[in-house]
Amino acid sequence: MVETRLGCLEEAGKISIKERKIEIDENQVLVKVHRSFICGSELHYYRGKYPEYVSLPIFPGHEGGGIIKKVGSRVYDYNVGDRVIVYSDVLITPSGADPLFSDYVRSPVRCLQRIPEDIDMDTACQAEPLSCSVEAIYNSGVKLGDVAVVMGLGYTGQVILQGLSNMGVKKMIGVTGRSDRKLALAKERGSDIVINASKEDPVEKVLDETDGEGADVVIEAVGKAKTINQAAKMLKKGGILGMFGWVTRSSMIDLSLWHTKCLRPKILKIPSYMEKKPWANKGFDLINHGLLEVESLITAEYSLDRLQEAFERYDTDPNIVKIAIRP
Repeated sequence: MVETRLGCLEEAGKISIKERKIEIDENQVLVKVHRSFICGSELHYYRGKYPEYVSLPIFPGHEGGGIIKKVGSRVYDYNVGDRVIVYSDVLITPSGADPLFSDYVRSPVRCLQRIPEDIDMDTACQAEPLSCSVEAIYNSGVKLGDVAVVMGLGYTGQVILQGLSNMGVKKMIGVTGRSDRKLALAKERGSDIVINASKEDPVEKVLDETDGEGADVVIEAVGKAKTINQAAKMLKKGGILGMFGWVTRSSMIDLSLWHTKCLRPKILKIPSYMEKKPWANKGFDLINHGLLEVESLITAEYSLDRLQEAFERYDTDPNIVKIAIRP
């Protein structure tokens, strides 16, 4: 049995640190958390914009991994000292692993993924958001010579943008609001045009850049009705609307425009944590071959006991891309 701390979202805007003792059963392993990360969806929860079926308090933290410190008597595939990714899908359908804003977590074997020898721990702990981004890249529908737009330049938006820019698009456009830092990152990652939506109309700008025709593909990586509707307006007739951002509340979407323009919506979301594993490995391969880069996207790191401060920073600083939490 070990003592561990874990972060708790008590109510909107309030994070506390709890303490508890945990022990694994015969089918679990005990993992010492190396590093975890705050997801944009957890920021939605922190702001009080969580789904109606959710009630607080909850224990967030679903991106990260660590090193196995103990294995149950019926665990045969893993050993003490193994480096692992832990898939703790705590926000929608719990996977069975403990939340990762912790010192130690218990996990059944099904929620683990062995870290390749050629991947460092800090990178490997980004497997969950990396896998989602890579799946979106490959299923975006982007073709050679397309004009592609990514709306929302957080961690996943930046990874998707870099991936699409390496797929032979004719013009890559990145859109965000209020953050010149994120726009600069997008330029470094292959964006031909960047748009600060707080200073200019992104729809007008995209239409201007495409001689009024519109983009072939727009990936919405924000999760708001406003940006979804803007994405539809900037698409060409028959264009692909990639829905990546998680819309956590009921929203007013202009479906008449989708019909009028014959848009082709795509839900770019991996259905379960089990299906994220091969996409994580694909992401690691792309990193090793220099086609994706993620180190520069980690904007700040906080200790677990400063989790409230980390969420406050993420909530108020528009230049934050991804915050790491280290126990």
